[in-house]
Amino acid sequence: MKSAEVTTDKTPHVIRGIQNLEVKEWQILNVLTWARPSWRLHLGHYVWALKNWKLMQENPSVKCSFLIADYQVLWDHLGETQKMRNSVIDMVIDWMSVWLDPNKSNFVVQSYVPEFAELFNYLTMFVSYTTAVNNPTLKEEMKKIEDRESSNPISLGFINYPVSQVADIMLPLTHIVPVWEDQIPHIELARKIIKKVNTMYNTEFPLPKALISDMSRLVWIDWTDKMSKSLWNTIYLTATYEEIKSQVNKMYTDPNKTSIDSKWNIDKHVVFLYLDIFYEDKKHLEELKKRYIEWWENSVWDWEIKKLLIEALEKFIAPIRERRKYYENHMDIVVDAIEKWSENLRKDWQKMLLQLRKAMGLLNYGRE
Repeated sequence: MKSAEVTTDKTPHVIRGIQNLEVKEWQILNVLTWARPSWRLHLGHYVWALKNWKLMQENPSVKCSFLIADYQVLWDHLGETQKMRNSVIDMVIDWMSVWLDPNKSNFVVQSYVPEFAELFNYLTMFVSYTTAVNNPTLKEEMKKIEDRESSNPISLGFINYPVSQVADIMLPLTHIVPVWEDQIPHIELARKIIKKVNTMYNTEFPLPKALISDMSRLVWIDWTDKMSKSLWNTIYLTATYEEIKSQVNKMYTDPNKTSIDSKWNIDKHVVFLYLDIFYEDKKHLEELKKRYIEWWENSVWDWEIKKLLIEALEKFIAPIRERRKYYENHMDIVVDAIEKWSENLRKDWQKMLLQLRKAMGLLNYGRE
């Protein structure tokens, strides 16, 4: 299969913005994205990823594979496998609740396809230890673990996860991987390894390109730079009306507005940042911003715009809640979604892996 021609920015293997993803009519573009089933999905997941996944799913020239990376959870949650089992199902229900469709896209469980692990084992031979540990994203993640002074030492599996992701990319013949800017080194490592395999064994695995989202990361409701389970500083896709109301009412506004004479600054006003995304009447929103900043007799207060956001988020989340309830009551659809595609695709990927083993000479000993 020929690689798709795409519009790039500066770096040939990086595509910036889904609008720059161009596919010829005769091409089928394999897109792979993965998620760790370690926690409930929230509005940030929708804005950063799920929204773009939906757009790609509707493109007839794009074939999406959504990988449930349950192996990856073991690297830092080895003693919480029951929680992981529940999270796998919860995540698939969330996907289907936001209109990701297993009839249009592949839902694949990583551990259901042992060929991922087999290919990963081969690929570790193509990567030096120095190359593996010098991955900037890995180094940053390792530093976070060390800073937390965790009682669990960093495992060999964790150090190897960038190479494991290369196997995830390579086996489905992936052309495009949606990632964030800080994950570009993973794609560069994948290209380096795959190119080495192709050169040594005369194979034709595609060299993947990174698709960088042009959406800004959704800030947490307390304006911190990370989600915290203890602070509960996000809004989940499963949120009830009361939970939405509670979270919005806790949102950060503008601490510099101390008197009638001081100007308001909405650059870090979380309520307005959420309204920018989830409130449909953009003209009305711009009027509200102007009234809010100028502070005149027709101004608006925080409680008023919070009320508006509560209504907007309830309008957005209510249909998701309804669909979620449906799938919770029809678990056979959910289970079939992951078992069907995992098994069907495994048959195709077994053939591809067999071709690689033949190229490497790893079978039929004594039958030359």
